[in-house]
Amino acid sequence: MKKFVIIDGNAIIHRAYHAIPPMNTKNGTMVNAVYGFTSMLLKVWADLKPEYLAVTFDMRGPTFRHEKFKEYKATRVKADQELYDQIPLVHDVVRAFNIPIYEKSGYEADDVIGTVVRMVKNKQEVESYVVTGDKDTLQLIEPGVKVFTLRKGMSDTVIYDAEGVKEKFGFLPDKMVDYKALAGDSSDNIPGVPGVGEKTATDLIVKVGGIDEIYKKINKLKDFGFKDGVINKLIAGEESARMSFDLATIDCNVPKVDFKLEDCVAREYDREKVVKIFQELEFTSLLKRLAGAGGEKIEDSRLKIKKASKDCKVIELKTASEVKGLVEKISKEKIFACREAMSGREVYNSEFYGVAVVVGGAGYFLDSKLFKEFLPVFEFLDCELVGHDLKQLIKVLAILDPRFCGDDKNTTCHSRENGNPVASVGIIKNKLFDTMIASYLLEPGSRAHDSASIVLKVLGQELPTGAGQNSLFGVDMLAVTQELYQLSLATVKLKTDLVAISDFGLMEKIEMPLLPVLAQMELNGIAVDLKLLQKLSEQVTAEIKTVSATIFEMSGAEFNISSPTQLREVLFEKMEIPVEGIKKGKTGLSTSAEQLEKLRGQHPIIEHIENYRELEKLRNTYIDVLPTLINKKTGRIHTTFNQAVAATGRLSSSDPNLQNIPIRTELGREIRKAFVAEDGNVLISADYSQIELRVVASLAQDKQMMEIFEAGLDIHAATAAAINHVDLKDVTKEMRRAAKEVNFGVLYGMGAYGLAWRADIPQWQAKDFIDKYFSEFSGVKKYLDATLEFTKKEGYCETLFGRRRYIPELNASNHQLKMAGERMAINHPIQGTAADLIKMAMIEIDKVLFCHSDRPSQGVEESLKDKNCANNSVKGSLGYARDDSGCGVRMILQVHDELVFEVQKELADEVGKKVKEIMEGVAKLRVPIVVEVNVSKSWGEMK
Repeated sequence: MKKFVIIDGNAIIHRAYHAIPPMNTKNGTMVNAVYGFTSMLLKVWADLKPEYLAVTFDMRGPTFRHEKFKEYKATRVKADQELYDQIPLVHDVVRAFNIPIYEKSGYEADDVIGTVVRMVKNKQEVESYVVTGDKDTLQLIEPGVKVFTLRKGMSDTVIYDAEGVKEKFGFLPDKMVDYKALAGDSSDNIPGVPGVGEKTATDLIVKVGGIDEIYKKINKLKDFGFKDGVINKLIAGEESARMSFDLATIDCNVPKVDFKLEDCVAREYDREKVVKIFQELEFTSLLKRLAGAGGEKIEDSRLKIKKASKDCKVIELKTASEVKGLVEKISKEKIFACREAMSGREVYNSEFYGVAVVVGGAGYFLDSKLFKEFLPVFEFLDCELVGHDLKQLIKVLAILDPRFCGDDKNTTCHSRENGNPVASVGIIKNKLFDTMIASYLLEPGSRAHDSASIVLKVLGQELPTGAGQNSLFGVDMLAVTQELYQLSLATVKLKTDLVAISDFGLMEKIEMPLLPVLAQMELNGIAVDLKLLQKLSEQVTAEIKTVSATIFEMSGAEFNISSPTQLREVLFEKMEIPVEGIKKGKTGLSTSAEQLEKLRGQHPIIEHIENYRELEKLRNTYIDVLPTLINKKTGRIHTTFNQAVAATGRLSSSDPNLQNIPIRTELGREIRKAFVAEDGNVLISADYSQIELRVVASLAQDKQMMEIFEAGLDIHAATAAAINHVDLKDVTKEMRRAAKEVNFGVLYGMGAYGLAWRADIPQWQAKDFIDKYFSEFSGVKKYLDATLEFTKKEGYCETLFGRRRYIPELNASNHQLKMAGERMAINHPIQGTAADLIKMAMIEIDKVLFCHSDRPSQGVEESLKDKNCANNSVKGSLGYARDDSGCGVRMILQVHDELVFEVQKELADEVGKKVKEIMEGVAKLRVPIVVEVNVSKSWGEMK
């Protein structure tokens, strides 16, 4: 049977606007509702594969229902202007897909849907599907009509037929209007019968029938088990019930709807037009979902991709002499693009297929057997290497360097059987330009920095078939080369745009030099203590069992503590814990961590639930997972450092996420103890002390704060003393704790409410505390105000070193969104400057502390050089010994404001002193930069 799908445009738009976090294009246009609608359209197209498709929208102005009841929808809060502004954009998307739109003045979209569905009902072999985000159209369900609706968010969908409605509500679709007539609908201000709720309405319909039957049997309702109170409410509310019935009934006879089923054929659309609008809206993540839209096979759909206006000629190199000719050409051109193709991202264990190369407007690819002949290009100092996610290429080359791999065939990345298994970066000497990092610097608030997104944003084109838009593993090398060509074309525009926002220097001086440093850290990895983790797993599992038993005993019931639904029922229904101030989610009262924290003191079970959640989270995220992440060839865990994720410029890590291991809890410290040094080595931790507050003092030039740091005082205790007008020796723990909260709260634009919650003090006291803080540190207040004023005027803020972030949220009419923008504007220059500092330190440490075959040591002590490079016949860019004696020094982790090194025990003192010197001297602030250095056998034992 053929399918006709009609989409309730307004319902989907409203649902998307509230379900999807704010999304802005780089020019400040909010597009979250457009994105949600478009995503749903593609989902419907892919899942239902309709032969016919149409969309309906409400029109502005009153409808016939307002004439019947002037209060109709009167209580509905006016939507944000940002939502209304997106409706025309949704119209543009629908038209781009060549889908007809139906709307009628004086009627709602539901009425048009009902009318159209009735027209289609007369067609044989056609089944109608109504796509919506609410329950209003369930009344239309009958044989040949189903409703495809959202249950939660934008991904949880369900298709209702008559039996589905009965299972969900207890009655058939033809009683949905009666249900609203009795219970009302607060969203539309349909009154229903005052005093009759959803449960009573359901009971009446199931036991008696619709409102006609109910009022016919009004005097016999006692026989059905209804009490006088309910009967009296029904009698008093009959007029309201019948009016509500009329208001809730969809009009299926809207006049003059110019509908023809043949106009709705799901026809081919102009793909170029769709790609263009996706480019304007920056919907790069939806591109791959275009394949198969309209019921086409993916390979057929792909044939309609806009052909690149400047496809390059691609040549497969088959001989060593041909590769040498390419190397010669690159030496003359001074710029080339290169990208690896492998079977996976884990370089120690993946198969290497070859590389794609673009130079002089032509593309080349060569397989792994000829790769050794190509290696010289990476030693051309005056040649620029362009690529995407170059860190991966750097790691691959470190593994494949024949000086490391010996006489192996070099088709598989691997470690040597004997001796140190960690590869060393060093082969690439070229100047680097990474398109992913360039895209990130231009739009740090976006996550769309994959190659497909860049090509779409910059060139307005899609990647070729088989390019593997998110990875290149196992794909056609011809397509990989064409993709690389498109990226090379985008490079010119990316460079121009970086220069325009004064970020090209940041790219050249920080982000690109950091690439080989991060690559080496990822290759280095870190050792873990398996026995400790196994013991910890046993302990935590036992503790979870004990905590669970306590929770069951306190609640008087055994249930799934991890289930929000079951937890909600136990806490708020069975135990009747007060719910004042607890927010509601889509399915009822929230049991999120933030909401449960409000209930502390109401019942001791809350703290046990929080403890249970923390134990489960750490067990499932780290304790039981870390052993599975150990590389079988190196025996170490190799995390990935993400350079293009955090908008402030901070690095993040994944697989595992080291930033999220708690440091202030006992269990968090125990987990950190599992990260250890190998035998004969120790770990060194070098941590910037209060770096963000030192940045604040420096940027704000606040006299009192600068004096505190100059004197080397405890910033939080000194702040407490200043605010409370007491001597430093008289500061209590409570005073210091509150001062600490406000000190860090300043970095995030925290207000009185936030401070009250964080410091566990009354809101009036928090406000007074903040007022006193800004009175004492007036320079900080002036700086924050000036930062906000500048950002609102210019549209962006930046760090001390020029890292820029545009913040369109400051122009939003939505208060919450605007406040979020203000917090970003305050936080970015501070946290971003701290992020820049540690990146600069990492680069300088790489230059100074480690030996280089191609760069001077810049004054590192000869004794340290000799020890680190002893017997090192082959040096990488970090100069680690690759002989069987192992590595003298490795930089292995960067977490928040901390760097962690693994060093030979006898080198610890010298390395620690040198790292401290470099980190403290990497840049000059108006206050001293202080680094605390600690040495231990494990990360968790650092003092």
